[in-house]
Parts: sequence; C-alpha cells; structure tokens
Amino acid sequence: MSRVLRFDRRYERAAERLGIVPGSKRGRAAAQTIVALLDAEALPGPGDVAAMIPPTATAFVRRVPGRNLWLWYRVEGDVVLVRHISSEPPVPLDE
Repeated sequence: MSRVLRFDRRYERAAERLGIVPGSKRGRAAAQTIVALLDAEALPGPGDVAAMIPPTATAFVRRVPGRNLWLWYRVEGDVVLVRHISSEPPVPLDE
C-alpha cells in the first residue's frame, strides 16, 4: 500500500520543543518510526494504542523504539497524519 505522509502543526511544535531535529539520534529514531508507519501492512499496528489528544481528538500512538518518545498519528484513507510527538506515555482509551 502506498501512503501519503502529512504532519500536523502540533507535531512540528512538539518536535522542536523536544529537540527532535533531522540528523540527530532522536530525529533519526522518530523518522524510522514514521517510515515504519508508512510501510506497515495494516494500521494501527500491533502494540499501537488509541489515546486522547487533549482536549477532544483521538489518535493512535506508537512508541519510538529505544526512546522515551511516543508518536501520535491518524489514518485517513491513504494518508498518515502525524499529529503529535511526546515524551509522556499515552493513557489508552480503554483504561
């Protein structure tokens, strides 16, 4: 499946605040996780959880391997919208 990648302004602000810049270790780890989303056979993937982005939006969340980072995303048809990245783990909706 071919997916289109889009970034929400919220992601861009959070990445800047967390020091996630292209070429840095954190930046490469986040980029690898985003590429994995684009390449996934099905989304959400195993281990992804649904969570609330305050105040009212929901998204799926995937942990960036080896990092204290969580990538928040939505799937809208063939578009993967990366909504947010945080250093705080999500509270799953089903808890």
